[in-house]
Amino acid sequence: MNKYHQKFLAFHKKDEIRFQEELAKLSARARGVLKNADMQTWDAFYYHFLIIHDAGEFDRLRNSGYQTKEELLTFARTMLNPDRQYTKELEKFEFNKSILSSPAKSALKYIGISLFETFYYRLVIEKEVIDFKNGPRCGEKTRPEVEEFVESFCSFLGVKFPRKENVIYFNPNNPQIPFILDKKLKNAFLSEFVSLSKNTKANLTKIGADNMDGFYTAFISPKSSFNVILNEFGESTLLELLRFRSILKDYIKSKKKSAL
Repeated sequence: MNKYHQKFLAFHKKDEIRFQEELAKLSARARGVLKNADMQTWDAFYYHFLIIHDAGEFDRLRNSGYQTKEELLTFARTMLNPDRQYTKELEKFEFNKSILSSPAKSALKYIGISLFETFYYRLVIEKEVIDFKNGPRCGEKTRPEVEEFVESFCSFLGVKFPRKENVIYFNPNNPQIPFILDKKLKNAFLSEFVSLSKNTKANLTKIGADNMDGFYTAFISPKSSFNVILNEFGESTLLELLRFRSILKDYIKSKKKSAL
């Protein structure tokens, strides 16, 4: 096991311990809601809340009323922002959202970016290009208001609103990213790849992501249709894939720093 893998597993273990500690503090109803939604571990919670964002604002979960929804949201923010480093951004997001029309708020909710955390994950971290034109509850009158809100908040965060025309596509020969051709990185990929389960390796091979270049293009680069590809994986395989992706991203970050 290499040092990056060890580091990742150590962080993951700490997150799981903290998750279980915070979970124990919740009311019986809130714990029951998470149990029904199969969100009783850090991996599963992260997967449902951010990766496929089917938890929404938590009131979409069975037996979750207003108080439980607020309790679960506080729980999520305790886990995702323990040092409260995003307090200013969170307050700004909530204020800007509060002055939107009801149809615009509804559209944000059904698109899945009505919470600061899901907005930040999808638009800032994953740089997801969202089709507002065909989004749920986003008609001709509502769409300009929603797009203005999204663009304005992206600007506040200092990032570009992801559009198809300004996404920087991956070019393996680009001298700006020399780490992708690094032999040590490719060897590291192979050493981690062989330890994956048979199903995960088969799924990655099927989509041409069984090598460093293919994996980077499919799961890490700005061109990646990451959230779409995830639908092809079962949940147990997906959690393994997410860990593998995190390990590779750590490798790449280390190579980027050494290349500067």
